[in-house]
Parts: sequence; structure tokens; C-alpha cells
Amino acid sequence: MDLAPSLLISVPQMRDPNFDHSVVLVLEHDEHGSFGLVVNRETHHSLGEFCRSQEIEYRGSREAKVLYGGPVGPTQGFVLYGEPHDLAGEFAGREVVERGVWFGADLALLRLLAGQTRTPYRLLVGYAGWAPGQLDAELAAGAWLPRPVDPALLFHTPPDEIWPRALADLGIEPGAIVGRALSGSDPGDLSLN
Repeated sequence: MDLAPSLLISVPQMRDPNFDHSVVLVLEHDEHGSFGLVVNRETHHSLGEFCRSQEIEYRGSREAKVLYGGPVGPTQGFVLYGEPHDLAGEFAGREVVERGVWFGADLALLRLLAGQTRTPYRLLVGYAGWAPGQLDAELAAGAWLPRPVDPALLFHTPPDEIWPRALADLGIEPGAIVGRALSGSDPGDLSLN
């Protein structure tokens, strides 16, 4: 199954605290394993305060938070951003994820994005990782619902509304999904991510 790029929506029965009610943007999925970013969990850290701590000019919303990208590499930062306006060719380390979604992992990119207000972006810390075959097994067990990447969902939806909206976009009411609870004690231990 070709999952990169896609969004994975955790089913309501997911009880792994790392992924309960989460939406993950899968960036890599191959025979070596999978890599993704949880896109709907805010940390308690203000994006503006983080930028100031790095001596980066910040022109964004006072309410914006740094997002929790996943349990692996909690000090590693990643930037997802939308249609770049006036940024082309000014920085390295950028990749097109899908039409309307770009990805990078360097402070120079964050510096450019934080100093402007036209290009939407999210700063995430940490990531989600799966061993070879692990994510496929979780999909087969019914732990995730895949859907196409949607820039509007990633950049123009408040993080706490992404999970229910992603399900609703598929025509699914969260309470309508029934099945056994998925926890770390299930086969294919989801807590290993």
C-alpha cells in the first residue's frame, strides 16, 4: 500500500496515548519503515516564545503553539508549510509533500516563515516512526483510516478540530466506529512507535 504522502486518522478505539485521537501525516513509507508527523496535538509551548528564544522575528498569532509531532526525537523540529509566497530558492532542505504542502527541518526555513504572514506553517517537535511492516500491520488491524492530504485541514483548521473534521470529511461519525479497543497489549504493540 502506498501511504506516503497521506493522512492517517486514528480510530476512536486507539488507546495508545501517543496516537489517541490523532491525525498523522505520513511522509515516508517503504521497506525500511515509516515516518510521519502528528498534526493535531498542541504542546504548551507558544510558537512566538519559541521563536524569540531562538532570536527569530515572529509576526504570527499570539495563540499559535508548537505542535507535538510524535514520541520519537522530541527535540527534533520540523516545519510544514503551505503555498510559499516570495520564498522560492531562498533556503535549502525543503521538499514538496503534496500539492500545497511543503516540508523542511531547518532553522533558516523557520526564520523565513516566522517573519512573514502570507505562507501558513506549523512547527512540530518529535515525529512518529514505525519499523518495517509495522504500520501495514496496524492498518490491517483497523487502527488507522487513510485519507488524502488536505492543505486546508493542515493549515486552516485549529489543531483540536482536525481529528473530528478529518473523520467527518470521510462521512464518518466518531461514535459510529465500533470495534475492540486498540492498546499497547494488542498484537502489533502500537506503543512501540
